[in-house]
Parts: sequence; structure tokens; C-alpha cells
Amino acid sequence: MDVKIGRRSYDPFASQDKREEQIRKYPLMEEIGFLILGMRVYHVASGSYTSHEQFYGRSLTKGTLKTGLARFFHNGEELRKDAISSSIHKIRNILRWFEGQKQLHFYASSLLFVYEGSLHLANAKNRSEALTGQKHIQAELENKNNAHLTCSKLKSSCGQVNCSSILEAIHYVRKVNGFGSHSLHHQDKGMTAEMEAKTNTDVEDKSSNGGKEEDVEVRMIDFAHVFPSDSSDEGYIYGLRSLLFALEQILQD
Repeated sequence: MDVKIGRRSYDPFASQDKREEQIRKYPLMEEIGFLILGMRVYHVASGSYTSHEQFYGRSLTKGTLKTGLARFFHNGEELRKDAISSSIHKIRNILRWFEGQKQLHFYASSLLFVYEGSLHLANAKNRSEALTGQKHIQAELENKNNAHLTCSKLKSSCGQVNCSSILEAIHYVRKVNGFGSHSLHHQDKGMTAEMEAKTNTDVEDKSSNGGKEEDVEVRMIDFAHVFPSDSSDEGYIYGLRSLLFALEQILQD
């Protein structure tokens, strides 16, 4: 499931036409703080998938939002409360980082939710180990590929800036929470070397939330509109809190 986070999906440098276009796509974005862009759900009984594209999320209102969100966690037989609980835990980790940083503002960025829909596969030890290795390799490649584009974007939008602290912040949040981006593919040898040097010294995530934590992923993706700042990213924080509230309500209901 791809969920766009924030009260607005256009950046500060967007034209008036672009702003109006984005607002028209989902007028409730500012009030709700997030938008479901699409999902693909595995159904256990049939072994098939149900997909919902971006128009599904835009059709959701304040009254139907929780039901629409819960659909991602229902496998046709039961509501995967374990996957919801693990997702909540991981979103809280992201929220804590955003509440403590004042270097970056994110626009039109998303959270990517993934959980193992097949309980049989989720309990297969060999497969779990293979996936862990693949995710580690993929995350490292994605971290390297995004470093140069992020810095270039900041320079072109805001003039010459010192990228070292910004890259450090981006790298830290990716390393601690396992973030990656699947949407941007650019490389730079100098940045790559810096990122690799950081990898061995950053703090690893020590959190745990039960035996199935490794079968649930919540990652930040899409960093095409990231800008330097000297204040908290209140729009993104608002969206994370709103999403957490909705997920917690689903569990309670």
C-alpha cells in the first residue's frame, strides 16, 4: 500500500496551476493529512490479489476512510491485527524522528506498507532469511542512488547549500528505520563513498514488536521534493499522527 503523507502534495516552489491541480485531486488532503494512492491485497483462500488504484483512495471520505484503510489488512478471512500493530510501531518510530528534526521538509513523499500475506510463507525460516538479505542489499543500493539527486534538487531549488548535514540526516533516518526509495535512480561516486563510510558507524534499530515484526515493512519512499528547513515539518507530522489515529481506531473497532 502506498500512502502519501502530509497536508499538501505540492512543494513551496510549485506554480499556482500545479497547486490548484493537486488540491483538486483530493480536497480533503489538508484536513486528513494522508492519501491512499493504491494497494494490492493478498487473499488467502483464493491465493489471488485484489488491487485498488489511486482513484480508490481519492474516493474515500472522512466517513469511509477507516474502512478503506482496513481493507489493506484484511486477507479475505480475517483482519490482520498483527500487521496493523507492527505498522503502528514502525510509524511511531518515523514520527519520533520527524518530531526531533528541523533540517528537512518532505512534500509528496509516501509511506510504503508491505506485509507477508501468506501465513505459511511467513513462518518459513529459509524464506525469511533470504528476504532479509535481499532487503539489506536493496536498501543499501537505494541509499547510494538517492544521495546525489537529493543534493542536486536542494541546490537547484534553493541555491548553493551545505549538503553534508542534510545528507547525514537523510542517511540517519534511513539507517535507523530501514528506509529506502524505489522511485529515484541516480549515482555519484563521491556521495556513495560518504554514504558507505557512514554505514558502519550509524546506530542499528534495536526495536522489536513480537515474532512477526520481520514480516511487516513501513518505509519512506519518493524523495523528489525534499527541501532544507530550520523548523519542524508540521505537515508531515500531522499526516503521520492522523494515520496513526486511524490505524489505532481500526484496532479498537
